Amino acid sequence: MREFLCPLCRHAVLFEHVACARCGHELIFDASHLKMEERLSAPQPCWNREIIGCNWIAEGPNGYCRSCRLTRTIPNLDSARNVMLWRRVEQAKRRLVYDLARLRLPLVSPAGSLLAFDILSDEVSPILTGHLFGLITLNLAEADDVEREQRRVAFREPYRTLLGHFRHEIGHFYWDVLVHGTTLQAPFRLIFGDETDDYQAALRSYHGRVDRSYDRTGFISEYATSHPWEDWAETFAHFLHIVSALDSVAGLPLSLDERARQTLTDPYLESDFEALLSLWAPLSRGINELNRSLGMSDAYPFDISPAVKGKLHLVHMAISAFREHRQTMRADATGVCEPVA
Repeated sequence: MREFLCPLCRHAVLFEHVACARCGHELIFDASHLKMEERLSAPQPCWNREIIGCNWIAEGPNGYCRSCRLTRTIPNLDSARNVMLWRRVEQAKRRLVYDLARLRLPLVSPAGSLLAFDILSDEVSPILTGHLFGLITLNLAEADDVEREQRRVAFREPYRTLLGHFRHEIGHFYWDVLVHGTTLQAPFRLIFGDETDDYQAALRSYHGRVDRSYDRTGFISEYATSHPWEDWAETFAHFLHIVSALDSVAGLPLSLDERARQTLTDPYLESDFEALLSLWAPLSRGINELNRSLGMSDAYPFDISPAVKGKLHLVHMAISAFREHRQTMRADATGVCEPVA
């Protein structure tokens, strides 16, 4: 994510900050223009600002921001622990919504399904994180670092984060938006496999496996082997990891060649997939080495094989094709053709 500055003193502030650490002025994020504002000069803040520190501007009549209004169900707030964990969940979700805005992706499917989230705690019964026609259910426990790490080890996953969960589950929604019923559905089946294979049976088979080895040259993760839809969702999440991390690099004092600087102008809208990957390869190695030098695990413990690269390329093609199609439709409706970013 790009560096944000306090609109008053120009001190660097973080995306989650509600106040500037230097001058103390309260901050508010304008999701429509993707910039930080001073609270006093901006419209009404989100109603969730006081309870969970949401620092976005309210949009629409209900008083919630663009991100919070997507949350259909919240956890039981009688528990202080639940409030703390919900705060973390919404922080991660705001980063996701920021990703989607930068990619210029819609929050509603062509069929009219609005993206929505149920954030539930498993105090009464077990909650499974998952998706269904644009409704994403997230187990609040995933915001607990200890519980999430225990699950990561139990499932033998190299990487498990709250934001990663969001980026994976959103991939299912965007399969319907970007691939289903388009000219990319046939290429999808060639690269990812036939999505009409019984999904529930495939998941049961995956979770019942004794041998956990898999073809690492063909899949970005073990879970990606369970079904073509999960392979797409895992790959979609990794594409978001890549463009978001590259966007953060843009503000660092690095020596880069001209093509790299062009790519970092806006990685989310970069039309050259090869340019993205050529930057990501050395960066991912570099951040892993930095983590190791600090005694930490690799930040990106994955290898992008030629087959996985092809899958990432299809994700990039699907997003780019959607943007171009939507721009063409707008041009036809208004008679004004805007340049494609």
